[in-house]
Amino acid sequence: MKIRNIVAVIAGFSASIIIIIIGEALAHVMNPLPEGVNMNDPESFKIFIANAPVSLHLIILCNYALACFVGALISSSIALDKKMNKAISLGGMFMGVGMFSLISLSHPIWVVVCSVFVFLPFAYLGGKLAVRISTQKK
Repeated sequence: MKIRNIVAVIAGFSASIIIIIIGEALAHVMNPLPEGVNMNDPESFKIFIANAPVSLHLIILCNYALACFVGALISSSIALDKKMNKAISLGGMFMGVGMFSLISLSHPIWVVVCSVFVFLPFAYLGGKLAVRISTQKK
């Protein structure tokens, strides 16, 4: 395996993580925690998430979509070969971690179901765009 392919996945993963961190911070700035909710108390936070406004859940889903798209685009752009494999692998990693997070924090079921249509499809689209751009350069 070539070092550049490893760097491609690490770069895409890192970019996705940065986008998720920024997006989560913005989501909580736009939808601040009500008084009495302690982020250090898992039960208190789960209750908040379960009753959070729809806008917060939509922002989180859009954030995951953007993170997967950009991460896959970066990963596939840097990779030397099997570009779509890198994109889908990145989407799969985020789908696993994201689903665990969504379920363990008691997000509403509609958010969990919608997220199935976020992680892999947007990673696929990011990878496809990178492949299209790289073939046009040749």
